Amino acid sequence: MKLFTYHTDIFPKVRLIGRINYKTPWKHFPRTIDEYIMYVIKDGDMFIKENGTEYHLKTGDIFVLEPYLQHVGYKSAVCDYYYIHFKHPQFHPSTNENDKDLLDLMEKRRKCLMSNNLIEDNSLDPMSYLPKYMNSSNSSMFHELKSITELYKKREEFYKVHTSTKMHCFFLGLSHEMLLNHLSDISTSTSKKAEHVAEQILDYINHHYMEKLSSDSLEEIFEVNFDYINRVFSKITDMTIFKYINQLRITNAKQLIETSNLDFGEIAYLVGIEDRYYFSRQFRKITNMTPTQYYNLTHENRSDLYDSTP
Repeated sequence: MKLFTYHTDIFPKVRLIGRINYKTPWKHFPRTIDEYIMYVIKDGDMFIKENGTEYHLKTGDIFVLEPYLQHVGYKSAVCDYYYIHFKHPQFHPSTNENDKDLLDLMEKRRKCLMSNNLIEDNSLDPMSYLPKYMNSSNSSMFHELKSITELYKKREEFYKVHTSTKMHCFFLGLSHEMLLNHLSDISTSTSKKAEHVAEQILDYINHHYMEKLSSDSLEEIFEVNFDYINRVFSKITDMTIFKYINQLRITNAKQLIETSNLDFGEIAYLVGIEDRYYFSRQFRKITNMTPTQYYNLTHENRSDLYDSTP
C-alpha cells in the first residue's frame, strides 16, 4: 500500500470539490494536472489508469491522483463519485517502507493515548500518513462529504478556508481509519493481539478513570488474564495499569484544585478515589506535595498574576 506523508500543522488548500453521478457508462478523459485529486466512489465503478498502472475503483474506495502524472479512463462504467482538488506544500509520496510509516503512526497513537490532555504539548511530530488507495467502511463518510460540498457551493464568507478545515479533518479521519485497519490486521498474532488489547484498556481507562476499576472488572470487560495483560501494558507504557490509573486521577485532581475551591474529599470522589486519606497519600507520592500545599501554590500564583495585571 502506497502512502503519502501529510504535515498536519498545515491545512490543504481545496481548489474544487463536488460530486458527479454518471448514469450512463462513462470513461475518464486523459489529463495531466499540477494538483492532487482525491476520488471517493459513492456507487458504481471507475476504471482509471495513472502513469501506466490500471486501477478498478469500487463503492467505498478512496483514491488519490498525483500531480504531473497522466491519468485516463481505460473502460466505460456507471459511476457516482466525489472529487476533491487540493494542494498541500508537505503532502508527498512516502519514501519509507509501509511498515515503518505505520509503526510511526502507532507510536504517535500510543503517546497521545498516554498524554495529559490538560497540558499543552507540542512535542509530537506533526507528520501523519494517508493511503493512496483504500476502501472505507465509515458509514458517515458520504454524509460528511455531502456537507463539505454544500458548504463549498454556498460560497459564503471564508468558504474556502472553512472547506479546507473540514477536509483537513476528513484526511485525519482517513489516517485514523487506516491505522485501525492495520491494528486489526496485525492483531491475529498472540503478541500483537495482546498489545492491541492493552491499548484498548488504555483508552478505556482514559474514559472511565473516575469509576471504580479493579483487576477483576478489567478481566471481565476485556476477557484477558490481568497479570498477563498488565505485563504487556507495562511494556508499552513503562508503568503498570494501576500506576497509570493513579497518575491519571491525580493529574485530573490537580486541574480541579487549580480551577476550583472544591473540598479535597469531593475532588477525590470526582476522580474515582473514595478514600480521602488514600487520595492524599497518592497525591503526595506523585507530586511530592500535599493537596493543601498544591492548592496554596497554584492559588498564590494566580493571585500574583491578577495583582500584576494593569
